[in-house]
Amino acid sequence: MAAHSHPKRGTVLVADDDPVMRLLMLEMLAQVGLDAVEAEDGPAAIASFQRRPPDLVLLDVDMPNMDGFAVCRAIRALGAPGAQGGDGAPAATPAAATVPIIMVTGGDDLEAVTQAYEAGATDFVSKPINWPILGHRVLYVLRASDAIARLRVADAHNRAVLAAIPDTFFRLDRDGVYLDYEQGHEAGSTFPLDHCVGRHVSEVLPQHIAGHLLEQARAVLSSQQIRSFDYELQLGEQPRHFEARLVSTGAGDVLGLVRDISERKRTEEQIRRLAYCDSLTGIPNRQAFLELLERELDHSRQACKKFAVLFMDLDSFKRINDTLGHNVGDLLLQTVSERLRETIRPSDVVSHMASGNHLARLGGDEFTILIPDLDRVEDALAVAQRVKDAMRRPFQLDGNEIFVTASIGISLYPEDGEDSESLLKYADTAMYHAKNCGKNNAKLYSSSLTMQIMSHVKLEVGLRKALQNNELYLLYQPQIDVPSSQIVGVEALVRWRHPEHGIIPPNDFIPLAEETGLIVPIGEWVLRTACSQAKAWQQTCRRAIRMAVNLSARQFKDENLTQIVLSALGDTGLEPRLLELELTEGTLMDDARATMAMLDQLRRIGVLLSIDDFGTGYSSMSYLKRFDVRALKIDKSFIIGLPEDTENAAITRAIIAMAHGLKMIVVAEGVETDEQLALLEKYGCDMAQGFYLGRPSPQESITQMLKVQRAPTSTATPAAPAPPVTPAAR
Repeated sequence: MAAHSHPKRGTVLVADDDPVMRLLMLEMLAQVGLDAVEAEDGPAAIASFQRRPPDLVLLDVDMPNMDGFAVCRAIRALGAPGAQGGDGAPAATPAAATVPIIMVTGGDDLEAVTQAYEAGATDFVSKPINWPILGHRVLYVLRASDAIARLRVADAHNRAVLAAIPDTFFRLDRDGVYLDYEQGHEAGSTFPLDHCVGRHVSEVLPQHIAGHLLEQARAVLSSQQIRSFDYELQLGEQPRHFEARLVSTGAGDVLGLVRDISERKRTEEQIRRLAYCDSLTGIPNRQAFLELLERELDHSRQACKKFAVLFMDLDSFKRINDTLGHNVGDLLLQTVSERLRETIRPSDVVSHMASGNHLARLGGDEFTILIPDLDRVEDALAVAQRVKDAMRRPFQLDGNEIFVTASIGISLYPEDGEDSESLLKYADTAMYHAKNCGKNNAKLYSSSLTMQIMSHVKLEVGLRKALQNNELYLLYQPQIDVPSSQIVGVEALVRWRHPEHGIIPPNDFIPLAEETGLIVPIGEWVLRTACSQAKAWQQTCRRAIRMAVNLSARQFKDENLTQIVLSALGDTGLEPRLLELELTEGTLMDDARATMAMLDQLRRIGVLLSIDDFGTGYSSMSYLKRFDVRALKIDKSFIIGLPEDTENAAITRAIIAMAHGLKMIVVAEGVETDEQLALLEKYGCDMAQGFYLGRPSPQESITQMLKVQRAPTSTATPAAPAPPVTPAAR
C-alpha cells in the first residue's frame, strides 16, 4: 500500500549517523503512516527532542560524539523534575520520562541489549534489520505505550474518585471485637452484616481473613506502626478486593479504614497483560517466557531436573503475508497459537505440562514451548513431532485453505546451557539448522552449530569488505555459435579471492550475498565491470561480443534496476544490444504482473533477455510466450549423459523445437564432449557453452581466443560467422 494512503499516526525521531540507514528508516516509517524527523548524532537528537518531543525515538547505539546509551539516558534525564538545560535554564520535558525509545543494536550483542534497557530503552531492534516489519514494530510499541498511558490516566482518575468517596471505618479492641463500624455511603456492602458493633471479627468475616485481621491489629498495637493488607470477599457473582489500613488510636484499640480496590486490581491485571501477553494471540509474550525460563532454571537447579526449550518458526510465513495480506497472516498466527495450545494440553503426552504457561509467542511467526521435568530427550522430540504434525494440517482461513510447515530447534538444560539467554539462543540456532536442512524439521542443538554460525558470520563480514578491498573479480566463459564454432558471446561469472582463505566457491558466498542483500551492490559492480570489458574487446579485437550477466531475484525486484543498467551502459559506452541479462524461471514467476512491468522497461532500453537454467523451474509455455524473452539456456542437468541418456535427449530436442517455435534462441549449458556438441548441432541448437568449449577464464585468455579467430566482416550482430574454434583452442 502506498505511504500516502495511511493516516498519520505520530512522529518518530530517527537518530543515526549513517544517512543511508536514516533514509531507509524514514521510508519504512512513511509506509506505515508515521512522520519522522532526523538527527545525525546524539547531541542533535537531544536538541531535536527538546524543541519538539516526538511520540517515539528510534536510536542507533553506535554514533560518534555520543553513543546511543548516553543519548537515551540524557533524554530520560530531561523528564526529571528540575532538569537543567546547557545554559542552566530549566529544561524539564515531562514526555521524556515516558516516551518509547527503541535502540538499534548489533545482531547478537546481548550486552548491548542489557545496557540499552538499563539506560531506559523501551525495546530494541537487532541488526541486520528486518525492514519489512520495522514500521509495524514501531506501530506496536506506540500502540502499547499509548495503551499504558491511557491506563495510567484511568488509574489516577479512579484513585481520585475513591479518595472523594467516604471509605468504611471501624474500631477494634485488642480482643478483636468491633467498637465502632461506619460503612461509607458509596462503599457498597463491605461486610455481609449490617450491624457489626459488639461482634467479634470471626462472626463478620471469613475465618482466614478474620484471623489475619486480628493478627495485624495486635501487631499495630505492639509496634505502634501502620499496617495494611489486602483481602478478597465473594460478594455477589464477582469477587471484590479490599485494602484494610490499621493504625493505633493510642487508647489501646485500633482504627481501621477499608477501601474497595477492585478497580485498581483490574487495572493492574490489565497492565500486567499488556506487559506479559501477546496482543495478537493472547498467549504469553517474550518477556513472560523469559521470566518463566528463569523460574524453571531455579526450580531445576534445586530439584536436579532437566528441561527442554523448543523454538518454532513457521516456514515461508512471509509468502502468506505477501500473497494473501497481513490480515490473513494475523489470523493464521492466532489459529496457530490455538492449535499449539491444543497440541500441548495437559491430557496429551506431556501430561505434567501447564500449557497456558509454557507456550509463548516471541514475535512474528516465532513461538517457544518449555517442557519441564524432562526425563528423556526423546520426550522433547516427541512433542516437536506432535507440533509438526499439527502444523501440517490445513488451515481454513477467510475462505482460503492454507498449508504451512514448521521448523523447530531444541536446546536442553543443563547439557546445552545453564542460563535463559543461552538456552533460547541455542534453540534458535538449532531451528535455523532445521530450516537449512529442508524445513519441516526438528533438530537438537549441538556445539558444532555455533561454530558453523560463527563461520557464517565471519564470511558475511569478509563479504561486506570484499568490494571495497577489490577482492572480487570476473571470469568469462565463452559461448559459441554451434554451426560455425565462432565465439559470439561470453558469460560473466563473479569470483571471490579471500585474503586469508583463498578462492571462496560461488556456492558459498552467492547465497550469503542474497540473504544479506549484498547481492545488489555486488551485482551492480559485476554489471559495470562486464560492460566495460565487453566495450574493451569491441575496441581492441574489433569484435562485437555479447556480454551475458546473471541477475538475481533480489536484483530483479530492485526498483532502481533500469537506472542501474542505463548508468552502466552510459558510463561504459556499450551498446544495449551487446548486453544480455539472464534470469531464472523462479525469478520470472514470482510476481507475474511486476515481472512483466520490469521486463518491459528492460526491453525498452534495448538489452537482450534470456532464461537461465531452463527446465529446472516452472517451465510454463504460456508464461514463456507472455514474457517474450530472446533466449533459453537449457540447464546442464539435461546435457549430462548425452547422447546415451535417451530421456534427456528427448527432453533437450523438445525444448529446442518448442523454443524455435516461439522464435527464441537456444543455448545449451554444460557441454563437455564432442559427442554432446554433435548431437546438439543435429537437434538444431543455436549456441553452446561448457568446459569442452572453454572454461571460465580471465579476460586475458578470452582476448587471446578472440584474436585467434578472424574478425567478422561486419559488427552489426554478435552472431556474425567466423572460422571454427577447435576444442584445443577452446
